[in-house]
Amino acid sequence: MVYKYSDIVGTSNTDITDAVNNAFQEASKTIKNIKWGELGRVTFRVEEGKKIEYQTEVRIGFEVIRTDEG
Repeated sequence: MVYKYSDIVGTSNTDITDAVNNAFQEASKTIKNIKWGELGRVTFRVEEGKKIEYQTEVRIGFEVIRTDEG
């Protein structure tokens, strides 16, 4: 088997878990055969002294499937 990964950033106004879930949901729209994920750096954007947006770097791993038999 061969695996590949894609690094993406998920965001949420509520919490880190939602940011990770949002990243996975968006990735699964275009990436098939997702097998694992890895949480990287977590940051948040601050405006007027309040936490307003969580940002999570997520690495999505997926299996590469050959479409040709040649």
